Amino acid sequence: MKKTLLSLICLLSTQAYAGNVMELVTRDMSGNELDRMTSYTDGTRSRMDQSSADGSFSIIFLDDEFLYLDHGQKNYMVMDEAMLEGISQQINQAMKEMEAELAKMPPEQRAMVEEMMKGQMGGMGMDMHIPVLEIREIGSGSYESYDCTLVEMFEDGVKIQEICTVDFSEVDGSGELRDSFVRMGTLLSKLYDSIPFAGEGIRNPMEMLDELKGFPVRAIEFEDGKAAVETVLESSKEMDIDANKFELPSGYSRIDPLAP
Repeated sequence: MKKTLLSLICLLSTQAYAGNVMELVTRDMSGNELDRMTSYTDGTRSRMDQSSADGSFSIIFLDDEFLYLDHGQKNYMVMDEAMLEGISQQINQAMKEMEAELAKMPPEQRAMVEEMMKGQMGGMGMDMHIPVLEIREIGSGSYESYDCTLVEMFEDGVKIQEICTVDFSEVDGSGELRDSFVRMGTLLSKLYDSIPFAGEGIRNPMEMLDELKGFPVRAIEFEDGKAAVETVLESSKEMDIDANKFELPSGYSRIDPLAP
């Protein structure tokens, strides 16, 4: 790989690791950019930088934990099994106390309160309905230089995405990207299992990766039967990644989600 003078200076000034760098962009169907994500993978660690009109944030995956960085607020949060177990304990304790109070109420009043609570949980984004997701392979297609497999994704029988997938080797010859996704999926499964409502509308985004049988180089999202936005792989390169990409930036303060 040819290196410019600037990159050589960077390599001398900080340790670097060979890895994969990808750019993905989300646009509306008129071509207006809505969101951009850059991912860095060096085999054992991954980082995703995302920017949009809502702000910019990063997620760093370090084997057994995720670091969530909010660049606008200059703070970060550690997401691991211990953190989610603490949240789970707090939720379970609150529910026990609530059930004890409900037990003191007359049956009609209790039923009314329980119905109101269901509505409140829905308003908090805890959709108690578990959607049925289905992936159907519809043939072959192409995007840019990629020959891909076309699949459709349905939610409760309604088409929500059309995806063009290719083998991971097409976007990353080293295989590190596939391995990284597998590790992230394993950790996410453990984290989701520790959430009390994990089985009720909260889904692991990596759980259907195997069914896609590859990496999505283009995904079109549908709303009311019409194509609304598309996310595409803009570039994928094998290059050296500075070690500090996977470290916390200076000046960021840690947020404790369990703090009162």
